[in-house]
Amino acid sequence: MGGNDNAMLLAAAPAPAETGRLRFFVMIGALYFTQGLPMGLSMEAVPVLMRQSGVSMDVIALVPLAGLPWIVKFLWAPTVDNRWNASLGRRRSWIVPMQAILAACLLLLAFLPFEGAGLWMAVTALMIGSIASATQDTATDGLAAEQLAGRGLAYANALQVGGMMGGFMVGGGGVLVVADRLGQQGIFLLLALFPILTVAIALSWHESPRPAMAQGGGKARLADTFRRPGIALLLMLAFIYGGAHAGGLSVSRIFLVDQGWSNQDTGLVATFSGLVMVVLGCPFGSALTARNRWLAMGSGMTLAALAFALFGLIAAGILPTGWFSVLPAIGVLSVASGFIAVSAATIIMAFGGAGKQAGTDVTVLQSANVLGEMAIAGLVVWAAGRTGYVLAFGGAGIALVLALLFVSRAARAIPVTR
Repeated sequence: MGGNDNAMLLAAAPAPAETGRLRFFVMIGALYFTQGLPMGLSMEAVPVLMRQSGVSMDVIALVPLAGLPWIVKFLWAPTVDNRWNASLGRRRSWIVPMQAILAACLLLLAFLPFEGAGLWMAVTALMIGSIASATQDTATDGLAAEQLAGRGLAYANALQVGGMMGGFMVGGGGVLVVADRLGQQGIFLLLALFPILTVAIALSWHESPRPAMAQGGGKARLADTFRRPGIALLLMLAFIYGGAHAGGLSVSRIFLVDQGWSNQDTGLVATFSGLVMVVLGCPFGSALTARNRWLAMGSGMTLAALAFALFGLIAAGILPTGWFSVLPAIGVLSVASGFIAVSAATIIMAFGGAGKQAGTDVTVLQSANVLGEMAIAGLVVWAAGRTGYVLAFGGAGIALVLALLFVSRAARAIPVTR
């Protein structure tokens, strides 16, 4: 691969031609869906399958590290922006081979035993598949940021959040549901069909060149990302915006277990949360984001604060610890998470698309988001263990109010132009 994109935007990038618009969004949604598969596998399904094969807990504890590429992918994001094959196109040059690598890893996992000599090969295949997905994400985000504007960005980011959540659910809980019926080979052969299908979709879509502006944009560099006006505020925003869902869901699961709920019932609550986010949070969040991105984020944070207030009332014994109290609380949190995630991702993608290195700029901010989700989820759980659930939920609600004030400041400091 070789070549440099020395072009910058003259104005807001136009949406793809109407004849290819539906195909474009189908491709974007499919790509984001496949990105969630390795995360669901590493976080939920594969550890369970390994334990059933007698793998030690010490080894299983290493499996979730397959998510590490999503934190450090910014290190090779400039390469994704700088190098490509002209015949395939700037973004398809990375999307197609990365999807092929993911498919190969899933096919390999179908035939590797999760024990003995095959164990570490299976862990390696899972890690390589995660690296491929993270790299594909940089190219896909860059493609969407360059090709879309306005409402198109809001729709693409609804597909991003909903698609990745759907892929996570299929790769995690979905795999476990059919594991006994299909077996290891059947599961991974079926999962491999998804990236294979996306390769076919990507090859059937023609990538249009990025609109040209002045020459001299130069190669993508991480240093250039950190020189852009507004990057400091956006990094802080990226770090905190995923904390509401990650921290809330983490501590709510543990809270329910401490209240005597079974693993099955707690798992049903988590599944309900994901479905509500995909079915309600993302579509309605996308509609509101298309009108006003900062209003959508502020509304999401307000709803999240309300959800934590409901959980605080449950923890204090004011509301009963039953389905009729828990489901509304987790439902409100999931809708809020959809609002926040879609609006924040749209703001970040618009920022990336307005520059000369969309893939790199968006990836840096997404890495900050993943790091923030992990840190805030751990912090909320730690606080609950130290102070009790009532104070932890109350403190989370207050933190969201403060975050809302930060959002109002960011809305004034970072004007939206695309």
